[in-house]
Amino acid sequence: MDRARREKDTTAPREFSTFIGVDLGGGKGKNTAIARLERRDGQVVVKYVGTRAPDGSPLYDEQLLAYINEFPDALVAIDAPLTTTACVRCRLERCAGLEACADPVIEWFRITGNALVLGEDERANGKPPTTPYTQRACEVVLHRVHGILPRETLGQGMGPLTARAHYLRRALEQRFVLNENLIEVYPKATVHRLFGAERARRYKREVNTWRTRAEILEQLGEQLRFEVWREGCLSNDHSFDAVICAYTGHLWARDGWSIPSDGHDVFARDGWIWVPPEREESAEQESVAAPSQPLE
Repeated sequence: MDRARREKDTTAPREFSTFIGVDLGGGKGKNTAIARLERRDGQVVVKYVGTRAPDGSPLYDEQLLAYINEFPDALVAIDAPLTTTACVRCRLERCAGLEACADPVIEWFRITGNALVLGEDERANGKPPTTPYTQRACEVVLHRVHGILPRETLGQGMGPLTARAHYLRRALEQRFVLNENLIEVYPKATVHRLFGAERARRYKREVNTWRTRAEILEQLGEQLRFEVWREGCLSNDHSFDAVICAYTGHLWARDGWSIPSDGHDVFARDGWIWVPPEREESAEQESVAAPSQPLE
């Protein structure tokens, strides 16, 4: 890797004091939650969290956009695909097919992505190892390298959510630019990295989810304080995830995370899901080799 790339991929802490987390649901708004955190003296404080706007209205697009636009200097972290897949983005008049396509993202899928996925059994049964019309490179890496299974961008049931996220990104683009003050996050991956795979499995849709979430907040200690009713966050999946989204944004800004230099141009084009780096990763976040057990 040359010096210019090293300099490009080394990022200083980013100057944000407001962090908005969005756990995005379908367009009807009932499964959408927002959280707003403010940084004060090395701590972050939860100033707002809920599944409705402050005026009590559901978080339909108009209300969600209005809330975000109240804070033009904020960092916004959204739990939904903010880019679509390479095949959907393609504007060529004629498709050459996946085996002949010269797009750098498709080439990455053919060489690197397929190698990450393929095992002896899968080579034998002829099943396509990757599908770049439904998934992005970052999803393959998160699953096969880091052992965390994300939702595919256009996988089962994801179409409406991805379409809504694409619309919101376009509607916000006058003030919010991807990977500058708007990032894609995955709260389950953040919980996995910071608190372990077991808690990531238990903090949603399991017995004693309230207790698991409470343990997570207790472990954060003075790093994360609440000026709003904490029980509302503990008792609601979407509110809790919105707080984790915003907190992930705080870590991204504070620690200066960067896209891995190995595959940087592919991930910058295709999209990147920001999660806390593993402890053994270098400051440059080079790709690691050994896959972990996948987190379902």
